[in-house]
Amino acid sequence: MKRITTFLFAFLITASLTLAAQEPATKDQTAGDKKVQKAEKKEATAAEKGKAMSLTGWVKDQDGKTVFINDKDKQAWSIANLDAVKGHEGHHVKIKAMLNEADHSVNVEKVTMMSKGKQTGEQQKAEEKK
Repeated sequence: MKRITTFLFAFLITASLTLAAQEPATKDQTAGDKKVQKAEKKEATAAEKGKAMSLTGWVKDQDGKTVFINDKDKQAWSIANLDAVKGHEGHHVKIKAMLNEADHSVNVEKVTMMSKGKQTGEQQKAEEKK
């Protein structure tokens, strides 16, 4: 009788651990996905209406091309007017720009540097050396 009870107890523990491992994604993961979807929808709506939109992100060189990496959805947008972001390569910035969904580009109207606290540690060290 003791063996059967021990076997049943071990079976219940194993079964419950197996079921727990098959739980759907946690709320944190699905909340992140919802934020990305919301950001993409907002971008598409602004592009359709031809409205300027404020975005935060990084101006970086990617494959020899200067691009804007959006913080919310991590998408890379090519920059139509490079003169507007000249000198901001590698910086965390807030831009006001017109979005063009057709060729996935932004036409930057205004660039504002984010505060030093929002830059990465590596970027802060580079700024201190200057």
